[in-house]
Amino acid sequence: MCGIYGFAGFDEEGLLDRMGKVMQHRGPDGRGQFRAPDGVRFAMGMQRLSIIDLEGGWQPVYNEDGSVAVCYNGETYNYLELREELVAKGHVFATHSDTECLVHGYEEWGIEGLLKRMNGMFAFCLYDARRREFFIARDRCGQKPLYYYYQNGKFVFASEAKSILQSGHVSAEPNLQAIDPYLTLRNVPEPQTMFKNINILPVSHYMRFAVAEGNLSIKRYWEVPLLDAGTATYRSDGEYLEELNALFHDAVKLCMRSDVPVGAYLSAGVDSSLTVAAMTRFSSNINTYSLGFDSPVDETPAARETAKFLGTNHHEIICQPEDFDLLPKIVWHMDRPVGDALLIAFYKLAQGAAKDLKVVLGGEGADEAFAGYSFQGVITKVQKMRRKLPWVTSAAAPVFAATPTGVLNKFFTFPADLGSQGKKRVVEFLRRYNGRDLNENFNALRTLWSEDERSDVYTSGFKHLATEQWMAKEREQDKKGPFLDRLLKLQYDEWLQDWALIRQDKNTMAHSLEYRLPFLDHRMIELAFRMPAHLKINKGTDKFIERQLADRVFPPHIARRPKIPFYMPVEYFLDKPQFRNLVADTLNESAIKKRGYFEPAKVKALIDKMHATREFIYCKQVVSLLMLELWHRVFVDKSYRFD
Repeated sequence: MCGIYGFAGFDEEGLLDRMGKVMQHRGPDGRGQFRAPDGVRFAMGMQRLSIIDLEGGWQPVYNEDGSVAVCYNGETYNYLELREELVAKGHVFATHSDTECLVHGYEEWGIEGLLKRMNGMFAFCLYDARRREFFIARDRCGQKPLYYYYQNGKFVFASEAKSILQSGHVSAEPNLQAIDPYLTLRNVPEPQTMFKNINILPVSHYMRFAVAEGNLSIKRYWEVPLLDAGTATYRSDGEYLEELNALFHDAVKLCMRSDVPVGAYLSAGVDSSLTVAAMTRFSSNINTYSLGFDSPVDETPAARETAKFLGTNHHEIICQPEDFDLLPKIVWHMDRPVGDALLIAFYKLAQGAAKDLKVVLGGEGADEAFAGYSFQGVITKVQKMRRKLPWVTSAAAPVFAATPTGVLNKFFTFPADLGSQGKKRVVEFLRRYNGRDLNENFNALRTLWSEDERSDVYTSGFKHLATEQWMAKEREQDKKGPFLDRLLKLQYDEWLQDWALIRQDKNTMAHSLEYRLPFLDHRMIELAFRMPAHLKINKGTDKFIERQLADRVFPPHIARRPKIPFYMPVEYFLDKPQFRNLVADTLNESAIKKRGYFEPAKVKALIDKMHATREFIYCKQVVSLLMLELWHRVFVDKSYRFD
């Protein structure tokens, strides 16, 4: 694990040092650099976090004759199997690191053949001196980020956007086209970033850059496999269960390959509980870490019960009101605004685990593969009803509108109340649901600010930039797949990396902690998409087949524990001076006017509504504005310095 960086098309003494220094947190154990010979204007470097082959795994790593070099961020879990295959083909290894498999694998199979054989999380740059070209690539699900800038023949890349800013070729200018999608989704969808002229390489893609010509091409090497709903054939449920059991334990075993101790995050949920249970088969004295809140929303008692059952060395970290003071630093690490105060929890959890370990495992990815989110069940039910009664959604909208909010709260899975704004979201979803474009329907349900609300808060000078043209449509070839799988695929393509994975990468790496996810083993994903829908959602039970696995390990009250949404209970912190003062100081009238995006009076009215009603949606909307303004202060105004 490390951070990588580099540039092409120009040369500048000292730039590699500056790029590495600003993200030294990603790799505090050492630094390595490479400059292409023969006058080729290309250089790359890395910051190392030593986990495998502690003494010999320094980078860059070369092939036998030095014609291929690589800087690598991540882990190749199946490196021992790849190494054995490559040695049998005559390749000579100089180290025991997983990184060296890349240079020999590239020689043997080419870039695409190598990527398709790799099982892991990664972002890397590989230079081929004979061809005078290099490749950058990301893993299948986007666990490791990779940003780049390219203009006028000058190319800069890095694991973090702030490293690219060190080049001086691009400034921290806000990307105005990203504001509207950010407010809508609480994040900026890839490949855009909040920085103008800085993009992020899409997941499961690689880029080829010919240095002499200065041209590049980007290609996808993997995607979530969808069966054709009309021709799909399935095996027995029992066969799927046995295959999943064997594959999951193998994925956990691979993720535990390390030359340093490995621990785990443990929540109240079945995903992390199964992960830790599998870990105990391969190792003893597992350290586990849970996070809670100084509020009624706290899952640490349930996690503590699971840890006791499994016999782990359990640690609890509690978020306090003063932790809101961490937000500017967290935004700096994130490189982007993310409209979610839960970032504090991720930061604190990583901070606590990093005191003891360099590597932890987690349970992310299971909800996307096996349908663990409540909205997946909602959309699936709505679609089934529409098949029989096409008019049902439009007819249901006024019924929901007339239903008292107190009644609807009973069906809302969050501990917070749905509230009047949440009720409006449900009604809007039903009205907009068209049964045609699944992506449009998916976004209608997860939208934080409705189109009318965004239009209302924008200034007249900014409204022309606020369109929904950025919203992707579902591809025609994907519409042939089973409905639930189409929905799950959308989450892999447009949700997982933008939301869950980037938050974990940036907050764990802020503390030099590596985060590994067995449920994102591509073999697990491919198996999940070969399963019929009833093994994912069955009679109202989410992650049905996964819970069958849990039944083999845990007593019913743990195995069948309802999903507890993990979120930051902002409504419980509204009266705390740390949060109240942060909002007042950050979202003041002069700051809002300075940006020119929002009407100050509308922002003030929103803050007043949040304090008056304590509603779930109002809290999240204010937090989204807060994080956007903090991003401007950190990167544009440079009001904070953390490097």
